[in-house]
Amino acid sequence: MQVLIITEEDELYLPLSIQHILQTCPYEIVEIVCARNPLLPNKLKALKKFYKTFGIVPIAKHCLRLLEAKMLDKVSALNFTGRYYSVKQLCRAFNKPCRFVENINSEEFLNYCRQLSIDMVASVSSTQIFKKQLINLPKYGCINIHTAKLPKYRGLYPTYWAMACGEKSLGVSIHYIEEGIDTGKVILQEEVTIPPHSTLDHMLKVTKIKGAELLVRAIGQIAEGTVQAFYSQDQGSYFSFPTPDSYKNFRSYGYKLW
Repeated sequence: MQVLIITEEDELYLPLSIQHILQTCPYEIVEIVCARNPLLPNKLKALKKFYKTFGIVPIAKHCLRLLEAKMLDKVSALNFTGRYYSVKQLCRAFNKPCRFVENINSEEFLNYCRQLSIDMVASVSSTQIFKKQLINLPKYGCINIHTAKLPKYRGLYPTYWAMACGEKSLGVSIHYIEEGIDTGKVILQEEVTIPPHSTLDHMLKVTKIKGAELLVRAIGQIAEGTVQAFYSQDQGSYFSFPTPDSYKNFRSYGYKLW
């Protein structure tokens, strides 16, 4: 089983998922692809967007967290945390090829995937939408980690939205990718409890690791031909960017961002 991972560059959470996959997956991860995030084209625009929702103090704290992560990523002698702060550095440590791709649906990238003769594509929090040609390219299809109990909380920032809606637990789903957004057959699902007074930061770390664990299990089931995917009959929901009202709800349940 030859698996290609499509993800995004990230300082705080995605390296945790990718590291767990590389350490535990018994199948060949041929390459890690970091795709452009079309929703947040640059950090400054992202900060401005989230400032309108969360205010100056949480955003200032987050900027400090990002600066610390970048420093630890660049100066390894200062990093005593035992973790990586970029997908690029993680891939270097595990001797895995890593490349940046502007458009995963471009003919250039599709041809590159054909040359690799991959059996499966695994999406780890990639925000680019997979189109039909890419979905149909691998022998065993494309699968995705979504940190919600699908079909609830489809779309963006599912961990945040579940907490802002007062959920007592968070779902994590592995599903096949179809042309709709988070609409494919579910392969595996589990839930994790949200402890009282939790932070979004903590729950993101928990769900990223849980997602990686389930992804490795799903790859194994697909390779062994034992997968039993299903369409959930539950009522679904879809969310986009956080709003000021949702942040008020989030705080009313005793949660913090960081």
